[in-house]
Amino acid sequence: MDKSFRIFDSHGDAENAAREDERDLTYQDRFEAFMKLMAPYYAATPGFQRVYRVDDFRQRSVCDDWGIRIQPLPQSESNG
Repeated sequence: MDKSFRIFDSHGDAENAAREDERDLTYQDRFEAFMKLMAPYYAATPGFQRVYRVDDFRQRSVCDDWGIRIQPLPQSESNG
């Protein structure tokens, strides 16, 4: 997209010219301008990144053949 410098006599003339310019943009021009505007927010950064994955695991049943009942795990006394 070429850049140009224009001078207008009034704000109304500038608004009309801006509307005409916007109307003349193609879909590709709009897309490229949007991608250029959003690049700093969505571009990949160099180096390592943390990747998260969420799985929906089905509920598993516990087999208690001996009738012991499942005991809760003791809470750790450490802070970590």
